[in-house]
Amino acid sequence: MTAHLLGAIYALIAAVLFGSADFGGGFASRRLSHYQVLIIYSLVGIVAMAVLALLWSEGMPTATSIINAMLASTFGAIGLAILYNGLAHGRACIIAPSSAVIAAAIPVIYAVFIEGLPDKITLAGFILAAIGIWLTTKVDPDDGEQSGNGPAGNGLLMGVLAGLAFGCFFIFMARIEPGPIFSPLIFGNLAAAALAFFVIILKKIPLPNPVANPLVLMVGLLNAIAKVLYLISSNLMRPDVAAVLVCTYPAVTVILSMLFLKEKINCSQGLGVFVCIVAIALIMV
Repeated sequence: MTAHLLGAIYALIAAVLFGSADFGGGFASRRLSHYQVLIIYSLVGIVAMAVLALLWSEGMPTATSIINAMLASTFGAIGLAILYNGLAHGRACIIAPSSAVIAAAIPVIYAVFIEGLPDKITLAGFILAAIGIWLTTKVDPDDGEQSGNGPAGNGLLMGVLAGLAFGCFFIFMARIEPGPIFSPLIFGNLAAAALAFFVIILKKIPLPNPVANPLVLMVGLLNAIAKVLYLISSNLMRPDVAAVLVCTYPAVTVILSMLFLKEKINCSQGLGVFVCIVAIALIMV
């Protein structure tokens, strides 16, 4: 098995885990603040990465890896905060697709300047993936699933900002130097937890009880494993290819919502899932 194919498999597993975590986190956020969810799964990430680092006898990561991990997790936390805030005040049908597509586009643009254009088949896969992600996350504005009454322009701005933050997350994760895998992510999760704690104190939100929220604990574990798999995949293949594959995670969230919450998927979402599958096939060639 080639390094490219192995990296693609890791990236797709990460997409499944990120999509599952997004589904679980969204469900948990119905009764908890998203900042409460964020601090719990960041703490889970710290514990999980610390245990794995000890089991694998990892040494201390380099200062560069620590900084990149902290920047990645901070941008990831900011992106999540912007996304949920946007969904609360803007239009879900604009915010969700715009943030997902931009999150995939940022690492691609970055990699083009660093490594040049990928081959034509992979490039075609990128284009199809962007279309598939957009369709998969697109909500019919007439189906009543709006998260707020904000104007479309404001919703688009929130989506763009969230996408930029998520895109930076992918870039900085890929910049973690080869070597220790788990120990850099301890520092990354510490940064995300510190940010969430600061906002919770600032907004006077009660600190959550992790033990009383097993679903969020599971979300944190899935998120932590997904980060590890993306980090490994970005070392085995072009980081932009890994990021685009991971960014197909909304398809997983849509499928889980259909299976467990009996939510109906519209024609755009169904087509989007299919287009994502075709894109994955092209990228993995």
